[in-house]
Amino acid sequence: MAKKELVWPTRFGKLGEKVFGENDPFNQPTDKTSWAINNYPQDEIKPTKSPITGRYYTSKAALRSEYKAYGAEEIGTAYEHGYEPEKERKRENAELVRKLNEKIIDRYRNGR
Repeated sequence: MAKKELVWPTRFGKLGEKVFGENDPFNQPTDKTSWAINNYPQDEIKPTKSPITGRYYTSKAALRSEYKAYGAEEIGTAYEHGYEPEKERKRENAELVRKLNEKIIDRYRNGR
């Protein structure tokens, strides 16, 4: 089945033509079944290491069920971008100490 073009003429040319080019979202296939299959959310993901057990998963549902079993909360892609909880705790503690020192010095200088 040929792809049906759904473009609307406007004063400045066809809608979406200049903005989107070949990937114009207004030109979707008329076969709704194939469009739905291609745009349906999939359960498969690239191999992802669990931060809890260290096992690798290729299923979102399986990974999330492990999180739920351990009472953990999914926080996004932080681990993929180098998030390390221990370093984060050390940074937060150092920030607290710095702020406390600033308050102490401020109170000493202002006689409070």
